[in-house]
Amino acid sequence: MLPTLPRLVLFLWIASWLSPQVNLAADAPHPLAEDSRPSFLRLARDPAGRPQSLETAIVRYASTPQAGRPPVEVDLVAAVHIGSKAYFATLNQLFREYDAVLYELVAPPNARVPQPGGRPSGAIGTAQRGMTQLLGLTFQLNEVNYKAPNFIHADLSPQQFAEAMQRRGESWWTMFAKLMQESMARADTNDSPTDDAADVSFGDLFGLLFGSNRELRLRRLLAEQFSDMDVLTAAFGGENGSSLITDRNAAALRVLQSRLQRGSRSIAIFYGAAHMDDFDEHLQNDFGLVPQETAWLEAWDLRSPAP
Repeated sequence: MLPTLPRLVLFLWIASWLSPQVNLAADAPHPLAEDSRPSFLRLARDPAGRPQSLETAIVRYASTPQAGRPPVEVDLVAAVHIGSKAYFATLNQLFREYDAVLYELVAPPNARVPQPGGRPSGAIGTAQRGMTQLLGLTFQLNEVNYKAPNFIHADLSPQQFAEAMQRRGESWWTMFAKLMQESMARADTNDSPTDDAADVSFGDLFGLLFGSNRELRLRRLLAEQFSDMDVLTAAFGGENGSSLITDRNAAALRVLQSRLQRGSRSIAIFYGAAHMDDFDEHLQNDFGLVPQETAWLEAWDLRSPAP
């Protein structure tokens, strides 16, 4: 077996946060147990263990009912930034129901969201465009309706993000190294060295280069990697945090507080899935909101085509 799939792919996925058949209820929304921790990204499999879909969660949080006060509902809408057109179309439909949708985009507050179909800029933009073509998917900024009147920018500006990185002594290279270090540490301590989620065989690589259904094969390989959110949260979350997750989430939570004070009662926080564990902690501890239920959206179809 070869070592784990190159983590550069994961790094490009993380970097995309700087820009940022559908089954709305793959499971029907279900109540969360009191001692359970919400999940925000999963790889769904059939009974035989074959991958079926990469899915993102919408987890609803609600305030404790109080006499004379209308309830507050905040939904954490986890995202993968490359997905099917149907996935993003469903999100656009769902977003119409909220008083406000707080979205991520490292840009000045008055910046114009890139127009759908525009040419990519820079190495990251070019890589993102190449990834969508390799996977047979599409990019979030080309599909989501950021011009909707309830969309509210809730992120750092480029200058604020650069200052946050400087305060923490971070750079893109140090973050990439941290991700690689965490990934390698997890691989070294893996109790199952033959785990297909961690290793890529020569047969897999041959199939990617010369086999049929190359888009599907690549989606499956990447879905195995992306569904391991612990690598990302361990590298960029935790007690010390990071500019990429902790500081950007803090900016979004300040906007959330402002919208609640202005009377919004139904709010979505639309951010990448790796941000959600930190949001979950703050919504419960700082805002007194309680997770209620989870619905799942299918972002990538991983099923084998019918004969």
